[in-house]
Amino acid sequence: MEYLTTHDLVWINTTITGSAEPYNYVTLEAAMAGQYSYGDSRDVPAQAANLFSSLLFRAPFASGNIRTALVAVLSFLNANGYSTRVTDEEAVGIVQAVAHRQTNPAQAIVDLCAPANQAAPGVASLRKLIAMECNTHREALELLAVGD
Repeated sequence: MEYLTTHDLVWINTTITGSAEPYNYVTLEAAMAGQYSYGDSRDVPAQAANLFSSLLFRAPFASGNIRTALVAVLSFLNANGYSTRVTDEEAVGIVQAVAHRQTNPAQAIVDLCAPANQAAPGVASLRKLIAMECNTHREALELLAVGD
């Protein structure tokens, strides 16, 4: 399993907001721990849903929490054998539905991703995967920036 660190989450947030946003370290650490499933860490979708929920609802950063949650969860999923199966516009709708509590994070993960047939091409490190997610989903990040 590949896991995002608190440093990865700060890097994601800084990358998408364009500045070093203040954050609550305890809340950030708790959100990061959401991706672990103690006792049985083999349920990637459930672990992704926990990470997604933690970042959205604990909101550790002064701004950019919704975009950080999207990039973090897609990076976690892609690093662990899943691929995105929706357009950016569809992804925005899914993320906003979770953020407004109209759907649950577990359903959002099912809607966002599916098991990949092959590994993400040309991605040698987690940081490169995160950068790829930011570039690939630039439109979604722009759409989610309003009010984030």
